[in-house]
Amino acid sequence: MTNPTAVVVDPYSTGVLFADYLKARGYRTLAVRSGPDLVDSLLRTYRAGDFESLTDHTGDLDALAARFAGEDVRCVLPGNESAVELADALGARLGVRGNDPATTKIRRNKYEMIERITAAGLHAAKQKLVATEDEAGAWAAAHGRWPVVIKPLDSASTDNVHVCDSEAEVRARFQQIVHSRNLCGLPNTRALIQSYLDGLEYVVNTVSRDGRHYICDILESRKRSLNGSPLIYDFYRLLPPTGEVQDQLSRYIVGVLDALEIRNGGGHAEIRMTADGPALVEIAARAMGPLDSTTTIAHGTGHDQAELIVDALTDGAKFDSLYGQTYRMDKHAMVVYLPSTVEGVLGDLPILEHLKALPSLLNYQLLPKLGGPIQRTMDLTSVLAKIYLVHADGAQVDADYAKIRELEEAYPPKVLQPA
Repeated sequence: MTNPTAVVVDPYSTGVLFADYLKARGYRTLAVRSGPDLVDSLLRTYRAGDFESLTDHTGDLDALAARFAGEDVRCVLPGNESAVELADALGARLGVRGNDPATTKIRRNKYEMIERITAAGLHAAKQKLVATEDEAGAWAAAHGRWPVVIKPLDSASTDNVHVCDSEAEVRARFQQIVHSRNLCGLPNTRALIQSYLDGLEYVVNTVSRDGRHYICDILESRKRSLNGSPLIYDFYRLLPPTGEVQDQLSRYIVGVLDALEIRNGGGHAEIRMTADGPALVEIAARAMGPLDSTTTIAHGTGHDQAELIVDALTDGAKFDSLYGQTYRMDKHAMVVYLPSTVEGVLGDLPILEHLKALPSLLNYQLLPKLGGPIQRTMDLTSVLAKIYLVHADGAQVDADYAKIRELEEAYPPKVLQPA
């Protein structure tokens, strides 16, 4: 008797975690690449040794499903945002637990997403889908309140998300968006313009099975103004599972998941706490990325969202043991982002040596290579380093975060060849 099989579509970023969890549960693992246009930063994270095979999807779903006809496929998982649409379609074709491909659009298209939750009576931004610069400018002028936000319909992170203070800026950013590709490698043909949601931002990560939902963790998501953008990542910090804000977020996210028909698998939501209550920025029907942030938060909760997704799709009893419970917070955990304010060739990053004295330091990750190019940080793909803090004492994490910002000023990157 052969072992059951799991298919992971685009096993990149956090998706690289799935194979080990699946194998530990007795599953064979097969990989699918959703298309030819995936960006190199994703493709580099693929671990070929984790999978028995890699199948390229050519656009023919029938042919792809036929590839697995002789396999005992029990689950199909999206490893990355680029995989969500194909994972829904392939999972349905193979008859495994998943989300309805007929409603995938409301989980991928940010305009449809907000329209659906608004129709369900949930608070969200005002918005318009725009195909021309004139449409974008006219909506912003008619809205009459600044700032406004303009961004791609489909992407991830803060890719090409712009906070604009004038109609001229809206028009310029529209052109920037529609003349670029998103982080999934797809061309942007239209843009989404929205009212600005004023308030602190939070992340709520979830896992679902058959329409029942479990909150894996709630994070404070702080951004800072730098390099002309107010959307530069500052830190993620794990919060206790309950509290005035957390309780509102928990109630709200269940409504969002139900409205968007995220019935199975992971959810990664960004929510602003406005004066009128929680308001969704966007949600992805997948695990939070990138993987290092996920695994750092796991040091605080004792579980990894990727592992919980595997359990939800393969082991109903394990999910049942979590359902109705709140997550543990065994330790305080924070992911701190180190940005760049300069461009050129990176000669050295002297702050890294000084991080080793921080009592809560778990690890750090230098993203560009020494001797390689760096640019001014505008999103997660252009930060210099990520610093992971974990400690039993939250005050120690706070103190170490403050120290990192002092060190950032004292030990800037050494650039060999300024741009």
